Amino acid sequence: MIFQRIKLPTWSRGRGLRRHASVIAFFCLLTVAVTWPLVLRFSSQVPGWYIADNYEYLWKMWWFKHALLDLHQNPLIAPQLFYPQGFELAHAELSPLLTVVSLPLTWLWGEIPTYNLLSFLSFVVAGWAVYALVVRTTGSDWGGLLAGTLFVLTPYHVVRYAGILPSASIEGIPVFFLGLEMWTQERRPRWVLLTAFGFALAAWAYLYYALGLLLLGPIYAWARLRQSGLALRQRPILIGAASMGALALISLLPLAIPYFQLSRHVQLSIPLGDVDFWSASPTDYVIPPGLHPLWGEWVRQHLLGVPAEFPQIGLEFILGVGFVCLLFAAYGLGRDTSQAKSAVVWLTIAAFVLSLGPTLHVGRHPLVIPGPDGLARSFEKFMNTLGEWLPGREAYGTLGVGGITLPLPALFLRWLLPPLEGVRAWNRFAVFVALGLALLAGAGYSNWIRREVQQASDSLSTRSRKERLAGLVVLSLAIFELWPGRLPLQPVEPREVDRWLAAQPGQFTIMELPLVSALSAPQMLYSRYHGKRTAFAYGTFFPYWYRQEYPELADCPKSPCLDRLRSWGVRYVLLNIDALPPGSTLESELNSSPDLGRIIRMDQIVVYELLT
Repeated sequence: MIFQRIKLPTWSRGRGLRRHASVIAFFCLLTVAVTWPLVLRFSSQVPGWYIADNYEYLWKMWWFKHALLDLHQNPLIAPQLFYPQGFELAHAELSPLLTVVSLPLTWLWGEIPTYNLLSFLSFVVAGWAVYALVVRTTGSDWGGLLAGTLFVLTPYHVVRYAGILPSASIEGIPVFFLGLEMWTQERRPRWVLLTAFGFALAAWAYLYYALGLLLLGPIYAWARLRQSGLALRQRPILIGAASMGALALISLLPLAIPYFQLSRHVQLSIPLGDVDFWSASPTDYVIPPGLHPLWGEWVRQHLLGVPAEFPQIGLEFILGVGFVCLLFAAYGLGRDTSQAKSAVVWLTIAAFVLSLGPTLHVGRHPLVIPGPDGLARSFEKFMNTLGEWLPGREAYGTLGVGGITLPLPALFLRWLLPPLEGVRAWNRFAVFVALGLALLAGAGYSNWIRREVQQASDSLSTRSRKERLAGLVVLSLAIFELWPGRLPLQPVEPREVDRWLAAQPGQFTIMELPLVSALSAPQMLYSRYHGKRTAFAYGTFFPYWYRQEYPELADCPKSPCLDRLRSWGVRYVLLNIDALPPGSTLESELNSSPDLGRIIRMDQIVVYELLT
């Protein structure tokens, strides 16, 4: 086949440089268009569906700069949060790519434009890397452009771009597989370094991606080497694999140490029931893209199966890659004869199965096989015995739903490797599914052009014209289908109550109610503005541990709750009225408490003084 004889143009050739520069320029323009008008508000706003995790990561970027350069102290501990114990940042994502690697930019430029620049680069670098990978395996520039566009515009990425920067930083993943693909074919040290760089780029952005590459990278390499007819025990292969493994461990070591230290006195685990909920369903991948301005709202309301009272949760499960992607991926699956196809298929299948989490779901509900009660009890007993025997020592019965559920590999990985008990959202593996399908779609487009569009009798100019016209049409269709509409931007500013607190003399501690408001990501950034100590904080594991460790805080303003707040030196209690559930009587209870004095209301925040 012609595409098997074409090699990726190298950077040392002028034509190759111009081609790659053109591709990078294309993805820059695409990024500006998709994120518009962020480029006009680069220093004052950040993308976000809500004011949520984006505020947390802005705070972390600021805190690392402030702690290291101004306070000259360990940035992994914030003593002013969760006072008087202090807050260890290992309760959540450390994301050194955002906090450490980008520190010079944060210092020179500020955290807001640095945050936005990293968001932009997730589109440009990821798109270029996927393009380079497809051109390497197929020789098709248009196939590479299509695959790169499909990957960066996949709803998984766009959803996280608008709010969760670490998981939006997907660029390290295709860089890793680009290096791995080059190494499996040439086994040169520079490709080992590129693979390790891609791994570090992904891992230092988001630990989920480190886990995904550790599990899926060997599968891709094994399938690729096997398809090439190479013996896996050859000395160069063993040396290269060992080198990549060593470099990966070295890049993980600084990430692992803070979590290991924290795990000695805090249980870094997520309940199995929560893990089960935050898993993908097979149907999530085949429904229309749920961000499109024409049909996206209908998809989110009717096809995702999320509770009507929490529609924002639906953003987590918008995983449909689009029918253009699925169509060309199916064509590539059937017609592509390149040696890389087998590896991409294995990668996609493995990622798909892992994304489904501990048990098989349809929508947000476990698939339950009805049967006799005795059979269901026997199955649950067997699974409980197995779960408690394996290293995880965890019961399966928490998932009992009156029938037999279908356990999946993610459950057994969790039980075999106890550190995986801290993995909450297995649906994050959807990014690897999107990459695999985009690669298959790029290969499918390349084969479709040669088999269905171009004719053997066509002249070279005719073949080129047909490919260019077809490429423009297909690429336009893909962009239209995945177009997310105008993505919301959020201003970065303090609340009125934060300004009021900052104006109060002296240092003191505050508490916010209800707990759902206190244990939320925006509180991290608000603490920067008011500069006071807080009796709360936020992180992946922190809310679970905090509620379990201090159950009395759920019953404010009863005496045990107020006694706990007094022991922490709390002076003011803030009530967020917007966060109260329907029918809540918390405000009236706080108003009538003899231990609290109502001081002022600012917007939806009421301030009470805790009397001593």
